[in-house]
Parts: sequence; structure tokens; C-alpha cells
Amino acid sequence: MENEEKDTAPAADRVALSGEPGRGPVVRERRYRRKVHAGLVRLRRRRLRQRRFVLSLFVAVCALVGLWAAEELRPEPAAVERAVAPVTGERLVPPAPDGDLEARIRAIAEIYPGEFGVVVRDPRTGETAGLNPDQTFTAASLAKLPVLLALYGEAADGRLDLEEKIVMEAQDVQLYGAGVLQNYPVGHEMTLRECAELLIKESDNTAWVMLERRLGRERIEHEIESLKLSGTDYAALTTTPEDVLRMLEAIADPDHTTPELSAEMLAHMTDTAYEGRIPEPLPKDVRVAHKVGTLNDTRSDAAIVFRQPGDRVDYMIVVIASGGTERSATDAIRRISLSAYEAL
Repeated sequence: MENEEKDTAPAADRVALSGEPGRGPVVRERRYRRKVHAGLVRLRRRRLRQRRFVLSLFVAVCALVGLWAAEELRPEPAAVERAVAPVTGERLVPPAPDGDLEARIRAIAEIYPGEFGVVVRDPRTGETAGLNPDQTFTAASLAKLPVLLALYGEAADGRLDLEEKIVMEAQDVQLYGAGVLQNYPVGHEMTLRECAELLIKESDNTAWVMLERRLGRERIEHEIESLKLSGTDYAALTTTPEDVLRMLEAIADPDHTTPELSAEMLAHMTDTAYEGRIPEPLPKDVRVAHKVGTLNDTRSDAAIVFRQPGDRVDYMIVVIASGGTERSATDAIRRISLSAYEAL
């Protein structure tokens, strides 16, 4: 006897399938209700997610507003003055006795590498402080000072006119170091006065050669001899701090040339293209007529300082640093300059 398959369908479905009258609409109604119920459940879930999102957004906005309000109401921190480290970054100037400029100069020189030659003089009293004032150093562009003195000495004696024209020749052009004339075309013409101004203000090497050609080296060396600068060798480009200071005294002395020519030389030495050494730490209303020099590891500056209004010289200072770096030499020159200003 064959086994019969058991009918597992619900009774209502069996009735509907069997075609029993009255049972089909009941089944359809139940299915419809289930669909409606499922749709309502999905709608409620969607609305719940929307409410949660809106609530989260509201909480986030409230938190941001709270943080902003707290920042606005927070008191301002007290201002803190920035500490400025010394240029060397390591060593401070050792203390020196008050009023003892020479001791202060020595104390400054001891903390920097290399050798120093310094001389500071008050022309009113003749009081002098220094360090190795008669030691020989590389002159570098300080050797342009006797050229300036020789040129203006010739003008004072009437042997040349500073308005005389001079033409730049090919052999004059110096394509190295300081100056602007090296960028000018050969044949450029200017007055001797203009050439002298470039010699000092720009420390122009081409102007140096042009004026040496016009004056002759013998005339420049005669100027050095007349000033009794026994420690200066123009051909070898060497000098001493004391000799350089004597050149400054001659430039500032109206009787050495004339009052007008002395004032003109001092004007050439004021507000130059190189104001970062002796003038740098001094008050801006202090006039400094000076000449810098730089060659290899030697850096120098020689200055006439007018601390009071007018033409009265307050003091003269020469600083030559040899063997250190550009940074250490510049820092040392500035410190010595400021010490001299404070002492005098």
C-alpha cells in the first residue's frame, strides 16, 4: 500500500485552496492587516531615528555654544616679556669696574675668539683707553682713509679741483668686494668729489683704484709719512689702531685741510652703506662718521662720534678684530662701541 503525503497547510488555506465558499476573503484580510502593521512599524522606527538625530544635533550645538561662551569669559593671561638672548647665544660679558673702560674692553675681548686692537680717545681731555693699540693688523678698507686725506689735502693746497672730471678706465674696474662702480660701463665719467664719496660711503674698490691713479701712490704714502703713521704700510695694507685713530683726528681737524673740506669728508663718512658695527647699538640721534674694513678674517670699524648736536666731537674709537668669525667680530665691535658710549 502506497504511503500518503501528509497535508501540513493551515486549515484556512486548505479551505481556500479547496474552494470552500466564504473562506478566501478572510485570508486576504489577514494578509492586508499584516502588511499595514509592518508599514506602521517601519514608519515608527524612521521617526524615532529622526528624533534621535535632531536631539544629537541639538546637544552638539549646545556644547559648541558652551565652549565658545567659556572661551569668551576666560580672563586674558598676563603679558610675558620675551627674553632676548645675547648674540653669541652662550657667553655674557664678565663684570668690569664701573667707569673703567679699558677693563671693560678687555673683559669683552676675552670672551670672543681671535685678537683685538682697540683705541678710544676723548679729544677734549686726551684720555685714552685701549687694547693692543700699536699691534699690526690687516688694514683692509681702512687703507682708503689716507687716500681720502691725500685727495682733500691736494684740494686744500689748491693743487686740484674736486669738480675735476675723472673717467673710469678698463683697468680701474675691480670685479670683487664692495662698491657699485664695477656695474658701470667703462668710460663712465664723474667728478673727483663724487668718486671720493663712493670711495667712503660704498667703500668702492673701483673708486679706490681711480683715485690712486689720479693721485699717485707716492702722494698717498707721503700723506702717511706726514701724519707720522709709523705702523702703517700702504703697499702691504697693514696698520695699527693708533695710526687709524690719528687719521680720524686729521679728518676731523679743520686746520689739517679747511673747515669746509673737513665737514665734507665727515659727510662722506656719515650714513654709509655699512652701519652695522660701531653705529648699530648707539641711539639713533647720535651721529657717527666712520669707515669699515673687511678682508678675510679681519673686520674693523673706525669712527668719530658726535653725541651732542653741532660739530663738537665727543670721542673717537677704532676696533679691529682678527681671527674670529663675522658674527663674533660684529658682536664684539658692537659691545665695545656701546661700552665706550656709556663710559664717555
